[in-house]
Amino acid sequence: MWNNIISYNIIKILKKKLVKGIKSTGGRNNLGRVCIKGRGFCKSSYRRSFRFMDLYRRIDKYGILLNIYYDPNRTGKIGLVLYENGLSCYILLQKNLKILDTIYSGSIFEKKIKYGYSLPLKLMPLFSVLSNIERKPLNGGTICKAAGVSGLLISKEFNKKKCILKLNSGWELLFSLDSMASYGPISNAWSNEIVGKAGKNRGLGIKSKVRGVAKNPCDHPHGGGNGKKSKPVQPVNAWKTIFKWTPTKNKKHQLLKKRLYKVIN
Repeated sequence: MWNNIISYNIIKILKKKLVKGIKSTGGRNNLGRVCIKGRGFCKSSYRRSFRFMDLYRRIDKYGILLNIYYDPNRTGKIGLVLYENGLSCYILLQKNLKILDTIYSGSIFEKKIKYGYSLPLKLMPLFSVLSNIERKPLNGGTICKAAGVSGLLISKEFNKKKCILKLNSGWELLFSLDSMASYGPISNAWSNEIVGKAGKNRGLGIKSKVRGVAKNPCDHPHGGGNGKKSKPVQPVNAWKTIFKWTPTKNKKHQLLKKRLYKVIN
C-alpha cells in the first residue's frame, strides 16, 4: 500500500480540511480592554493558521507520514499522517521520523516499538523516552509537547494501575497505566535563539517591555516623580505584589523533601 508515492494534489486537499484561520486578539477581551500585558497585534505578513492536531491517537491503525511541516503555534515540527482507513490528521512529530515512515496509533500492539508509535503506558517498556503524554486517560496529550522535551518511564505498579515518569525538570509524576504516550522525544530540539531585532518579536505579537520607573504613577507603583528615579528596595509588579527575591513555586503537591514527587490522579 505504501510503495506508491502519494501525489502532491492529494496532500494539498488533505491539508485544506485540517487548517483554520485565527485572529490575533492583541491581549484584549470582548470589550476591547487590555487583559494581558505585553501582547500586540501581529502584522499582516505574520498571520497564523491553526492546525487541528490529533493528541489522542487511539485509532488502532497503521499510518504513513506524508509530509513534515512547520507550525507557527508550537516549537516542534508536525506531520501529516494518512491512516489505513482513509483518515488523515496532523500529529506531533517525534525525533528521527522521515517522510513515508510508518507509524502506529492505538492500544492493541504486540510488535517491536519504534519512534512515533503511540501506545498506552502499560505497553511501553521501562526506561523508555516518551512524549505527548496524557494527564488522564481519554483527555488527550498535555505533557511533554515542546521541542526536544520528553519524559522517562521509571517504574510501573500493575496492582495500583499506576506508573512514575521523570520529566526534564526533575519532577516525578504519577500517571495511570491506561494513559497514552508517544515513543521518542519531540523533534526540532533547539537551543537559545538569537532574535537579532525587535521587529522579529513584534511581528510575532510580543511587545517591548517598559520599565515601571519610566511610567506614570497611575500605570505602575514605581512611576512618577521628578527626573530620574531608582527602583525601590522591594520591587513590585503593576498589581502591587512582590515578584523578586521571594519563592514563587507552588509546593501544594510536593510530598517528599529529598526528591521531587508529584501526584496526579
